[in-house]
Amino acid sequence: MNNTLSNICGYELDKEQFDFVTANNKTILLVASAGSGKTLCLIGKIKYLIEVKNIKEEEILCISYTNEAVNNLKNKLLEFYNYNIEVKTFHKLALSLLDSKIKGICPNNYLDYIIDECFNNVIYNNIKMYKIIMKYLGVPPYKKNYIKSNSTDIINLKRLLSRFINLFKSNNYNLYDFYKIYNKNKYTIFNRNKNKLFLKIAFYIYQIYMEELDSTLRYDFNDIINLAISNVGNNLKYKYIIIDEYQDTSIVRLNLIKKIIEKTNAGLIVVGDDYQSIYRFTGCDLNIFLNFNKYFKDASIMYLNTTYRNSMELASVANKFICKNKLQMKKNIYSNKHNLKPIKIIYYNKYNNDLFNLLNKIKNNGNILILGRNTNDIKKFIDTNKYNLSDYNARYLTVHKSKGLESDNVIIINLEDRILGFPNKLEDDNVLKYVILNKEKYVYDEERRLFYVALTRSKNNVYIISNQNKQSIFLKEIVKYYKNYCEFI
Repeated sequence: MNNTLSNICGYELDKEQFDFVTANNKTILLVASAGSGKTLCLIGKIKYLIEVKNIKEEEILCISYTNEAVNNLKNKLLEFYNYNIEVKTFHKLALSLLDSKIKGICPNNYLDYIIDECFNNVIYNNIKMYKIIMKYLGVPPYKKNYIKSNSTDIINLKRLLSRFINLFKSNNYNLYDFYKIYNKNKYTIFNRNKNKLFLKIAFYIYQIYMEELDSTLRYDFNDIINLAISNVGNNLKYKYIIIDEYQDTSIVRLNLIKKIIEKTNAGLIVVGDDYQSIYRFTGCDLNIFLNFNKYFKDASIMYLNTTYRNSMELASVANKFICKNKLQMKKNIYSNKHNLKPIKIIYYNKYNNDLFNLLNKIKNNGNILILGRNTNDIKKFIDTNKYNLSDYNARYLTVHKSKGLESDNVIIINLEDRILGFPNKLEDDNVLKYVILNKEKYVYDEERRLFYVALTRSKNNVYIISNQNKQSIFLKEIVKYYKNYCEFI
């Protein structure tokens, strides 16, 4: 092995990692496993391009999906190798291509704000739309203040509307497409009336949202990407584009990258894990990852199969669980670590002190990450105003926020059979089929990947706390098929 490339950031690369770093292919998809060292591989590949291929720092563009991931990669490149590489989110990349042409940019939650305003003010005073919503919810129309309530079905409807409109825009649909969707649904027998009512509500709010953007001269994320595509010029000097978390690519992001490659003839190196594709609600299309060769001819596909985080037993459970969906790519995941019973299950009958008892029991066994499906799940177990989780060396995150992180021990809560449980039943609402491209047919496919992410954050044990009388189908599956790897506390 080349000594300068076999050791990256103080870590010795394994054969699969080294083969990727030193590969000369112009277009590569690296299929990683959880905890397999993909960040090291990205840094190693950049080192190889600069030191062996004589690519200049300014000729490399790196893209990741969050500001935290961008800063982490940028800082490591500076700290270990003093490389000043351009690392950006897609959002920042699009803005840089537009230069000063965009003035007003929406905050991330602007659509949710508009939906709230519509429910609290606009719809409340629009008798026709008010009646449509009440009919959709199955609530008597005389309960006029219900539209402003924080009832579960109002919250769920708002979330579904936000998800639908975001997906609609991320696929670059327009008003004409909305009419096509509505007309197609008119003659659909299954769930016809409810879907038709929902589409009327969504269309009404979508129009208000777009009018609000126009009147305030603002652009949301999807608008900015689409504008950037038409603004890619011939002045770009990139020779390589490197994308992390490629499983979370959407059609508009793909179109932007293809446009840059068309102008620069740059090589493309992407890294990701299809098992961890969990952002479909923002417009991400996993098929872009699964069918990489369809979009980029003569591409090489390479694998990282060894996990340095999970035990072999936990990796085996997680791998079998995710591969129930046959569309996922098959991997031969391997680990040198062993833990015969890495999954610990705690049942309760009421929300009580079980979480505190568990925290006290394991707080001296390393750091602890508590994961839930939704932001407020933790409030069922603990009054966060009264108690400080940091006293137990623990912190709480949603599973979405935990991606890319790891912990000595992980506690998963809310594996319960309800609409906002885990799996979350809103994710598979029938009406979303109109705005999800290439919808997978496996039930709770995205939620299954989300649970895979939760399982694979742990270096040691995964503790699952659930109501035995309302346990989710995911927990039932774990107990049924992988009981030998479980300990019941």
